[in-house]
Amino acid sequence: MFGTLKKKLLLSIDRDFGIADSNGRIVLCSDDSLEGSYIKDIETLDLQPGELIVSGDFMYSAVVVPGKLDYVAYLKAGNGGENLLRMIVLFTETFFNNMVEDDDESGFYRKILFNKLEPGEMEEGIEKHRIRDRARRAVIVLQYSEADYSVSEMIRNIFPEENGLIVELGRGRLAYIMELKDEEGVTVLGRKCRSMVDTIEEELMVSVQAGIGNIVENFGTIHMSCTNAELALSVGDIFEYENNISDYNTLGIGKLIYTSDRKVLEDFLDESVSRKTFELLDDEIIKTVQSFFKNNLNISETARQMYLHRNTLVYRIEKVMKITGLDLRNFDDAVSFKAAYMVKCYIDKLNQER
Repeated sequence: MFGTLKKKLLLSIDRDFGIADSNGRIVLCSDDSLEGSYIKDIETLDLQPGELIVSGDFMYSAVVVPGKLDYVAYLKAGNGGENLLRMIVLFTETFFNNMVEDDDESGFYRKILFNKLEPGEMEEGIEKHRIRDRARRAVIVLQYSEADYSVSEMIRNIFPEENGLIVELGRGRLAYIMELKDEEGVTVLGRKCRSMVDTIEEELMVSVQAGIGNIVENFGTIHMSCTNAELALSVGDIFEYENNISDYNTLGIGKLIYTSDRKVLEDFLDESVSRKTFELLDDEIIKTVQSFFKNNLNISETARQMYLHRNTLVYRIEKVMKITGLDLRNFDDAVSFKAAYMVKCYIDKLNQER
């Protein structure tokens, strides 16, 4: 927690210094080996705000941070020591006050993303945090495995000149509120998200899943984009498991299935391609069909990408037709098969969660 503060102090101070809590435990020290050890009888100093006391080889001063534990700053006594110690106190108090402000600001953003603001809090928060209300924005929700480096810092490095806001949602989850120019639409939004996800995965060696929300025109409706970004993540987890980015703006039939009544979906599945029929199709056939759909029902391109002889691919497609009665080379039959397979995947997911 004190790493950033310590780096700043080390750049300015060339003698022994440190900060201890009210129990005398050293939480920051110019000598790393002393961190975690204790200063004996620190309570006997009876420090008052603004007061400097010399005891032994060191000078001491209180660090006043409202709502926090009391801290004591200390410095090796010597010429100019008073000014250096006051600088340590100022840096430390500013550090903690910024933490309080950051917590307050992050809390406001979390409330608005989850639509939990009380009446009047919106206008107050926008004014307090100097937020531009009328601007085109979209939320990207990231879900990632544990990283050694801060994902938030990485995003700031990727978009150093963007007016984006980062909101931590919990361990391994954050929301990035991206501001867009008037001429930037869903295509640019998707491209920026792809750049962000690829960079995080390559630089931090972590796996990332992203959900992109819709574009909104004012800050007061940003929670709608967050909700839809979360929806995109959920839908993508079921229907787009080979793709680590799911865009609410292009979810298509997956969004329709995800938001439909389960009984309606089960009836549809029974009337089209039943689950028992799907069980007759092995993984190899399913992967072939998915590749065929991905290549817009183009037999030659599918065979090339899968390193299959054309006749082998045709044989597999005809095998599907024998089992299901659907000829995937026909557009209407292909749509029926894909819809049924997506419904099956969704119902299987629901059954696993029971």
